[in-house]
Amino acid sequence: MFKTILSAVMLFILVGIFLFFWQWRSGNISELRSSAADLNLPLDDALSRVTKKPFGIYITPKNSPVSPEKFTGWHTGADFEIFPGEENKDISVFAICAGKLLVKEFGRGYGGMLVQACDINNQPVTVIYGHLKLESIELKIGDDLTVGSVIGILGRGYTSETDYERKHLHLGIHKGSMINTRGYVATESELSNWVDPISVLKNN
Repeated sequence: MFKTILSAVMLFILVGIFLFFWQWRSGNISELRSSAADLNLPLDDALSRVTKKPFGIYITPKNSPVSPEKFTGWHTGADFEIFPGEENKDISVFAICAGKLLVKEFGRGYGGMLVQACDINNQPVTVIYGHLKLESIELKIGDDLTVGSVIGILGRGYTSETDYERKHLHLGIHKGSMINTRGYVATESELSNWVDPISVLKNN
């Protein structure tokens, strides 16, 4: 009788171990995925900083809240502004999700730019962080970023660090694993390939 019970317990344990590894190889363990609840804000007090260019706004040099303005199109991300008095302060930028660093380079229109691969709500995305001080990013391509880890700092406004844009963070989330770093698109329908960062971060 005792041997029968012991055998049943051992079988139950073995089945449990098998199911765990099957789920792990299938990518179904929830701890390996980023849901909205797993996300981190990219800057301190970030949700109070989107005051000029939210996701999806149509921008031209004539209607832009920023002057001078050199872009025209539908904004694919959200711009997080600095607060008064932060012009000459080091403002840390944090990884909003967990995933590999794909790109770290100077990008036209951005200055320092980093692209990260993530899964958000079980969907692959690439996250673009624009207008960073490139030299402040110690991570290397292929490194794993953890949620909330420091990426670097914002670049100085109106210098090559931000490609001569004001000091701010452009955060874009592009659907899928393909890297697309455009800050603006020509048609409103193209915005369907992007995610509004604020709608995701507010669920955090």
